[in-house]
Amino acid sequence: MSQATRTKSIVITAFFTAIVFLGIQSFRIPMPAAVGTPFLHFGHIFVMLAIVCLGPKRSAIAGTLGLVIFDVLNGYIHAIPNVFVSTIIKCLLVGFLFEAMKKKTNGSLKSEYKYAILCAAIYGVTNIIVDFLWSTAELVIMGSTLEAALTAEIASIPATIINAVFTIIGIALLFIPVKSAYRRVVH
Repeated sequence: MSQATRTKSIVITAFFTAIVFLGIQSFRIPMPAAVGTPFLHFGHIFVMLAIVCLGPKRSAIAGTLGLVIFDVLNGYIHAIPNVFVSTIIKCLLVGFLFEAMKKKTNGSLKSEYKYAILCAAIYGVTNIIVDFLWSTAELVIMGSTLEAALTAEIASIPATIINAVFTIIGIALLFIPVKSAYRRVVH
């Protein structure tokens, strides 16, 4: 890899980091939940766009940094371990899956589109599962009974589901224009 290619890779990864941060920083609608302070935001949409543009490893860097920077700057320090681990899991899992599916498209953007939407759904389901397990374990560690922790987390799932659906809709609307622009910049 040439120095120019490496520099371009770093700049584009940093760009996606900034976009993920801005996506959560600039648009937040609070949602009720039994545990935590969830809100509807564009952060997951931009992490998913990083996955389909940058691949699993670079999206894990961009997504994790963007979300963690938001947490640091907005007083969500307690959420960083969950965000760090879950974002890496989602980016790697969904990123490798999307890369495998993309091989079947022969470079057709329209063919990639359906796989991007499917992967956004998998990202959302993974987010729901990882967040549920993490938060339940966290409540138990802090002294709740398992039953109380499960009840609280079940009551909080709707907020995570809403963000998952919002991510799928965002990918359905943004994948083709963003991926087209990304291809022009990279090639």
